[in-house]
Formats: sequence, structure tokens, C-alpha cells
Amino acid sequence: MNADRKVLLVEDEVLVAALAVDALEELGYQTIEATTAKAARDIISGPTQFAFAVIDVGLPDGRGDALALELRRLRERLPIIIATGYDGAHIDERLRAHPHTTVLGKPYDIGQLQAAIASIA
Repeated sequence: MNADRKVLLVEDEVLVAALAVDALEELGYQTIEATTAKAARDIISGPTQFAFAVIDVGLPDGRGDALALELRRLRERLPIIIATGYDGAHIDERLRAHPHTTVLGKPYDIGQLQAAIASIA
């Protein structure tokens, strides 16, 4: 599968990750999963190119918005969807102001995910 169809999913909740993978696959994407910020950094430091990343805010080893800023430094053009169960006001302003970043409220459905993907393209 080509790079424009690969997605990095950073989610530590097994059920949420499974639902997200199913939705992404239904939309035609191949998902590479990480459950921690460290694993995500390791993956993004490798050769794989990604169409975008979906990052949960609450990770066991750090905040997802801080991770998103790190990933953006490594891959400055990487579109990012920040998934959060909160209102999004706590997300770092540098991310919310970036044109290729959006906040997606949890829980989300395939339609909401598809709209978020369209907004970061």
C-alpha cells in the first residue's frame, strides 16, 4: 500500500483503537498503531511515510498534544488529528492554529472521522 494511504494511530485504549482501525480501513487506509508516545516517536523516526496521524491526548507516557508537536518537528508537513474526550480548549494553541491539524471529539464515528480527515488535507 502506498504512503498516501498509511496512517499512524496513537491510542492506548484497546477498544477505541480497534474501532478507529476498523473505521480507517473502511475508508481505505492502512493503520500502523502505537500505544505510547515513545512507540510513536520510534515509528515516525523510521522510513515509513504517513498520510496523517491520529493521536489520543491521554497517553500513558505523556500528553498527545506534546507528542504531536514533536512529530510535527520530525515531519513538518504531517497532518494531525488530535482525538480527545474533552472540549479541545486544553490543546496546545500552536497545534490548533496549524492548518493541517484538527481536534476530533471522542467518541467519534466514521462520518466524524472522515470529516476530520477532509479538514486536514
